[in-house]
Amino acid sequence: MTDATKYQFTTPSVPKAYDEFLVPRLFEPWARLLLDEVNLQPGEAVLDVATGPGTVARLAAARLGPKGRVVATDIALPMLDIARAKPVAAGAAQIEYVESPAAPLAAPSGTFDAVLCQQGLQFFPDRPAALREMHRVLKPNGRAAIAVWAQIERNQIFAAYHAALRATVNAELADLMMAPFSWPSGAALKDAAEEAGFREIRLLTPTLPMVLEGGLDMAIRSFSATAVSPGLLRFHRMYKGLSSHSCGARWPRWKAMARLLVK
Repeated sequence: MTDATKYQFTTPSVPKAYDEFLVPRLFEPWARLLLDEVNLQPGEAVLDVATGPGTVARLAAARLGPKGRVVATDIALPMLDIARAKPVAAGAAQIEYVESPAAPLAAPSGTFDAVLCQQGLQFFPDRPAALREMHRVLKPNGRAAIAVWAQIERNQIFAAYHAALRATVNAELADLMMAPFSWPSGAALKDAAEEAGFREIRLLTPTLPMVLEGGLDMAIRSFSATAVSPGLLRFHRMYKGLSSHSCGARWPRWKAMARLLVK
């Protein structure tokens, strides 16, 4: 079984590539969907757990307006450095970026109207504790929205990356690509949230397209944004593998599917 905690964004080049290639094509569209579900109101206080380069936090800040408040946490300092370097959007809430694990969270109990976590829960070393912490920091009647990827087979580009890696590198490195897709099932996510104290849970499994407008070249560049890329010693072999295992000559459009839990 893949140890998802090893999927870390500690090499400085990876967070930079992540922000350049994956955020606009993958994570921003999913962040908008996440925020639509949680229905933020102007002036509310929001916590974004595993903020990465601040994708969800920044979009939330725009919806909250100048009287709102956003606290965004992450354990990866290179990601936080990128987030902090971005200018504050006009009319948006201020964002406080905090280096913090998901458990324990560096936040008081009963503080936030909403807690958000996009594609972070599956990487935490203690997932139940992280969910309990998210519940702890919510105000009474607060709400949370948590997203994790569905199975890798339902996320075509990453399945192609994995197939190419399996054909060219050792299994341990190749299977690290499975880490983002390591949450067992939607039912397991719902059960874990209930055990953490969440109630009135809705489980959704939406699908969004992922467009790689540069075809195969963009697919290669986007691979550099994964936490697997620093371990790949012979990148030209990966390029050949991607060519052999792609599902289309130019890879112009793919589907990505995630499970979204909303309280």
